Amino acid sequence: MANGSGSPGKDVTHIRDIALLPGERVTHVFSPDRGLTDVLPVGGQVLITTDRRILAFSQIDGRNETFLAPLEELKGVSVKTSARTPISLFQGILLTIGAIFLYLVIAYWLTGRLGGPGIPVINIDVAPFLVLLLILLGVLLASKHYFAKKAGLVTFQGSEWVFAFPYRGDTAGKEIYQVVNSAFSARQSGSGYSFLWEE
Repeated sequence: MANGSGSPGKDVTHIRDIALLPGERVTHVFSPDRGLTDVLPVGGQVLITTDRRILAFSQIDGRNETFLAPLEELKGVSVKTSARTPISLFQGILLTIGAIFLYLVIAYWLTGRLGGPGIPVINIDVAPFLVLLLILLGVLLASKHYFAKKAGLVTFQGSEWVFAFPYRGDTAGKEIYQVVNSAFSARQSGSGYSFLWEE
């Protein structure tokens, strides 16, 4: 495999435009959405550890960024996971209940008494339509709590460099620790290092 497609193995000589060092081998390939994978993707974001280096291909502000660092310079790793808070769920439920109440008041009581502008296509007054939009917004906020992927960030720190790589989802969140542990296991230097995990 020459340019980053297929399974990583001993025959890998290049990852995208980066040539591997003589004898260097890929240990882990990490996708921010899928977690660990056996395929070296040709494009997109990916974090790769070898037995000598950390390689990361990221997209920041619409620009592609490539990061390379030797493992012997790795001093610490921070893994941060965003926790789901019940606040967004509570806000969504409260907004939905309040909007339904407003909708009932406006649709059944005020609409018959006030002559306001209407929306001819769906045959509804503007005020009840706006409240209906508020109800949909409340449902959207509540559903984001359940359906949004848990996001996180792993930060690698060296003596004079720091690099962060994002990940999303429960699988990727669990498998990032395998990548971190393999990087420290493969590290040749005997200097001190530290772990910092935030849940």
